[in-house]
Amino acid sequence: MSRTPPSLTDLVPELRAAVEGLAADHEAAFPERCLCLIWAHRSPEEQRAAFVAKSSKLDGFERYSLHNFCPSFAADLWVYTSGYQAASLFVDRPPRAEGFRLQIKRGTFRPYYRPMGLLAERHGLEWGGRWRHLGDGPHVQLPKRLRVKLVQEALQRCGFNPGPADGIDGKRTALAVAAASGTLGIDGIPTKRQRRLMPVTPALWARLNDWHQ
Repeated sequence: MSRTPPSLTDLVPELRAAVEGLAADHEAAFPERCLCLIWAHRSPEEQRAAFVAKSSKLDGFERYSLHNFCPSFAADLWVYTSGYQAASLFVDRPPRAEGFRLQIKRGTFRPYYRPMGLLAERHGLEWGGRWRHLGDGPHVQLPKRLRVKLVQEALQRCGFNPGPADGIDGKRTALAVAAASGTLGIDGIPTKRQRRLMPVTPALWARLNDWHQ
């Protein structure tokens, strides 16, 4: 299975701006470290592979990951070290010939990912290192209220009325999602369990963004 290459353009603009700001602050605080975007969008098949490998509790079908939405509401950032001041943010991998060392093994969480996560929170992001059952040090994501607000704005742009874009996933938002699903012929209504994450399915989110473009 081919891997979806990471790209900053596969992040929603609000997340991309936060990641770039985080990377700049991280470089200022730790000049010999850099961040690398290793995951942005992830296909359902890739999510399933992560689930089978027990690196995620979400299978990509019955339970989505925020990575399964495109543009994505989540990003995974690896920390690399080098012997000199590096660029603040790379995509996929830093140049091999320049001696970067990936910090991802046991014992790297506290010295490398906790500082990154605390900086991410200052930029308004949720950090996966806070999760009790599957601490994910490289993972950052937009908070739910902002995710819902972005969905409401997308529905408004496409002519569906979710009410005010206030980030509250209520009845009017659900009715707008149902209307969009029927009009577009897309299964856009998440199950009750999936709705805890997002008020739309990945398929409808992608279609709303394509329509707007």
